[in-house]
Amino acid sequence: MEPSRGPTGARPEQGHVAPAALLLGAAAIHFAVAPEHVREYPLYGLLFICAGVLQAGLAVALLRLRSRALAAAGVASSLGLIAVWALSRTTGLPVAPVPWTPEAVGLADVSAGLLEAATAALLVADLATAGRPVAAGRWRQPAALAAAALLTVSGVTGVLRAAAPAGGAAAMPGMGGFGPAAGTSAQPPAAAGQPGGGRVDVFTLVAQTATIGGATEWTFGGTVPGPELRVTQGDRVRVTLVNHLPVSTTIHWHGIRVANAEDGVPGVTQDAVASGATYTYDFTVPDAGTYWYHSHQDTFDQILRGLFGPLVVEPRGGAVAESRDYPVMLYDGPGGWAVNGTGGDLHLDAGPGERVRLRLIDAAAPGMLGTPPEPVLVGAPYRVVALDGQDVRGPQTLGAERLELGMGHRLDVAFTMPERGSVRLLTAGGGPTVTVGSGPAPAPPARDDALPLFDMTQYGTPAPDPLADATHYDATFPLVLDTQGLAPNAGTRLRQTINGDTSDMGPMFEVRQGWLVRLHVVNDTAEWHPIHLHGHELTVVSKDGQRVAGSPLHLDTIVVGPHETWDVVFRADNPGLWMLHCHNLLHARMGMTAMVRYQGFTTPYQLGGPAGNQPH
Repeated sequence: MEPSRGPTGARPEQGHVAPAALLLGAAAIHFAVAPEHVREYPLYGLLFICAGVLQAGLAVALLRLRSRALAAAGVASSLGLIAVWALSRTTGLPVAPVPWTPEAVGLADVSAGLLEAATAALLVADLATAGRPVAAGRWRQPAALAAAALLTVSGVTGVLRAAAPAGGAAAMPGMGGFGPAAGTSAQPPAAAGQPGGGRVDVFTLVAQTATIGGATEWTFGGTVPGPELRVTQGDRVRVTLVNHLPVSTTIHWHGIRVANAEDGVPGVTQDAVASGATYTYDFTVPDAGTYWYHSHQDTFDQILRGLFGPLVVEPRGGAVAESRDYPVMLYDGPGGWAVNGTGGDLHLDAGPGERVRLRLIDAAAPGMLGTPPEPVLVGAPYRVVALDGQDVRGPQTLGAERLELGMGHRLDVAFTMPERGSVRLLTAGGGPTVTVGSGPAPAPPARDDALPLFDMTQYGTPAPDPLADATHYDATFPLVLDTQGLAPNAGTRLRQTINGDTSDMGPMFEVRQGWLVRLHVVNDTAEWHPIHLHGHELTVVSKDGQRVAGSPLHLDTIVVGPHETWDVVFRADNPGLWMLHCHNLLHARMGMTAMVRYQGFTTPYQLGGPAGNQPH
């Protein structure tokens, strides 16, 4: 039977096949991106599912029926979705993981937008010719069908490429669909830590097993800690990792603002280095200070087994003022805490009147509560001269105080040796001690817990600081630290979370290069959380609402105590993909991790996969 004709004599299919095909293409893209957006933010997933259902339903109706109301609905829905897309890419949406933060433009969303724009244009033309004969050229439907097919394939391919990496391993949540524009690189351009000219310091670190104190340890160079790497600010550093372990591993340069590709995080900046393989890291060191290196593959297990060591960057123009300069690493030994290879008393040489610097590095993995060690220095007045490698301005002389550390945090103390006797660094609970010099040992305090606690936010001399004093931020992100799954028989394992996100790498915070970014850290737990951001320096603004009253504080690891609130800022000046996580290794493994991503950057690497990448 001949299909019924409208008043103009045109077949209904001739008027609406083309826009229907375009709508089906846009719906296919929306359905393809929905699962990834459900993981990132459920309301986003629901929006894309609803958009896909609406477009598919309109397409079917347009194929079956010529109606001005349907055409008008197609125009309105297409233009409405384009408007929402434009708002999300320019000013951001009020309902979003991070409200009013613009998103990056990707291949999938551009393809869907072009399909919607073409749909609106064809339907507007149909409405304009309503009531008059339609002269549909031979090119119209084939061209629209070809465009729909091409854009749909391009958009869905973009989604699949970003959201499901080769090999079937899990893509990092929030990364799918936001890759770089065509022709741009997925790796960052020259930035802090990018290799340059000047002196080159060359090292080889062999990851190998070694028998230490009767136990088999995993080591860098056969010792725990690994060998001290000492370089000069501005040097180019080239470290070759030779992996003789039975498992894969990497090296992360904790606190050093390296270029993103050198950060040593498997599945993010590289593949884990397989057993029997080698890998070379190549970066410059922009900042003087105390740092350390450690494995970031299966971090919880590999650091505990011994894969870490000290890294000291001396200032340009020569060494520090102290004639005796010692890194002191506190870590987990076979029988409890250990320091620089001993679980007893470590002796360091110094004579009367000599100036000494102890670079305290906390590499000890605390228990579930994360209670930080609080070493006490006795036997001489001293100053805290640096925190996380950054100098303290105008440090005052202190007596015996508890010097709170957190895993990953560093604290430098400087003092002059007394004319008689030694100086001792004591750890709580009868742990290892450090004795500097010779002669009578100073008497320990009667009660460590009765001593005052060092407060870095009130210490040193105040000074203007452009980041701490800023009154405008380009973005503010909340970091709510919490615990899930505590209820008996809850049917879920215990999780440590940031903003309630339980995905593999936690929430994604997207920034633009040059932004001043504020992090509002809220600890809703009764535990300590040393929060560490890779590749950047954090400037502390306030703690529990009280602004920093001493020296400006520039850290990379913020030790957030139970129910504390910290506000810190950083300048987004080192493009790439960066981990932001609790450095209590147990908490990170249980989910307290997040990612900072610069717009336009993605990664060719994948979690799991053939390389077995596991950064926690």
